[in-house]
Amino acid sequence: MLKNLLGAMSVRIFLIAVIGILLTATVVNVLGQRDSRVNESRLRDQFAFDRIESMIRILEITVPEKRSEIQDVFKRMGSSLKLGAVPPKNAPALPAELENLNTLLVPEIADVISITSQGRCSSRNRPPEPPRDFGPPPPPQPGYCLAVYTHLQDNTPVLIQLRYGGHRPPPGHPPERNPLAFVLALLGLISIIWVVASVATQPLRKLANAALQLARNIENPPLPENQGSTEVRHAAKAFNEMQRSILKHVQERGFILGAIAHDLQTPLTRLRLRLEKVKDAELKQSLVNDLTATQEMVREGLDFARLCSESVDKNRVDLIALATAVCDDFEEAGHAIHKILPDEAITIMGSAHLLTRGLNNVLNNAIHYAQSPTLTIQVKESRVLCTISDEGQGIPAQELDNVLEPFRRLEDSRSRHTGGTGLGLSIARMIVEKHGGSMTLSNKLAPASGLVVQIDLPLN
Repeated sequence: MLKNLLGAMSVRIFLIAVIGILLTATVVNVLGQRDSRVNESRLRDQFAFDRIESMIRILEITVPEKRSEIQDVFKRMGSSLKLGAVPPKNAPALPAELENLNTLLVPEIADVISITSQGRCSSRNRPPEPPRDFGPPPPPQPGYCLAVYTHLQDNTPVLIQLRYGGHRPPPGHPPERNPLAFVLALLGLISIIWVVASVATQPLRKLANAALQLARNIENPPLPENQGSTEVRHAAKAFNEMQRSILKHVQERGFILGAIAHDLQTPLTRLRLRLEKVKDAELKQSLVNDLTATQEMVREGLDFARLCSESVDKNRVDLIALATAVCDDFEEAGHAIHKILPDEAITIMGSAHLLTRGLNNVLNNAIHYAQSPTLTIQVKESRVLCTISDEGQGIPAQELDNVLEPFRRLEDSRSRHTGGTGLGLSIARMIVEKHGGSMTLSNKLAPASGLVVQIDLPLN
């Protein structure tokens, strides 16, 4: 089941597109998160730089006597200020995340940057508690407490302590998304991919159907060569060229066979006239029988050639009336045929002459090589099933397909005593295929014996 499902071109295109989009979305998401972390780090560094620079500028424009008074103002802003602090001799190493900030501050506006304990960075004023409707407060975000040692223009040492990173979401934290919107977007994307896959494989399905119709009827109308994409037009043109080549080959073969059969009729007619001069009655009758069989083979060969090269002129045909007339002709000749026919008429598009001949050939084959043939006609959905069965010995299983080939005869069932050219069933099969149908042979299931010929025709 899974193997058959994955064998469909539309499913393959669909899966490739979905996997490709998921991989692309994953890569884009990873790259986007990395860029977001980089941009967030740059913004955080720039924010810290601006804040420290502003504090230094405020201290420089403030008279020395008043500088201590503005410390409380900075503390309310979440920073602490200490005048006269000297940088430590052995400052702890900075984490890798702060290297960019260290390069940005030192030595332009700061002398040394280090990290202190988190408790020194706690602000005096806590943020208000969120309402209960909004759920519990978010957990505290990780960050660093920076100790920035610098000096003013008058060489006054200053220590500025502030929190770095705690006021912003941590790097890589994804924003909240609506799950329903994500599901709807995914379903919409999958629907679009499925439509694209179906549209992409539609020309292949049309080409497969055309090939199937070509196998049933070589004279099927060609594919349109001015529709679809460039590749589709090229494939349609190549397919039509192949159909024309095959049709030409079949017609040439039929023409050669017809020419040979036609040319043989003249010498055979002369032979029949000369046989009339033979005085030995027994020899004369034997030669006449052989000549008659040869003429019959030539006639059927000529008919077979005509069927290969000619198209069928189709009209509305009542299949029940046609089958009844054929069975009546056999019964008048002394051959009883059991009929199982529906009461209502079954009308199909076809050639009454060719359909009569095809049915005659099959029934004649059943009468010659078996006994008591049965003809059954029934309708199933949009098809007409015509079944001819007999009570003979049947045909070996390995020969069921071969007997439908031209001039194919079975040694055990067909001989000079029973006659036959090996073209009867071949002509019947060709007539059925000319009408868009199929003909199959099968043996009855044991313990019964006999051959079953089933003809499947489209119901028009």
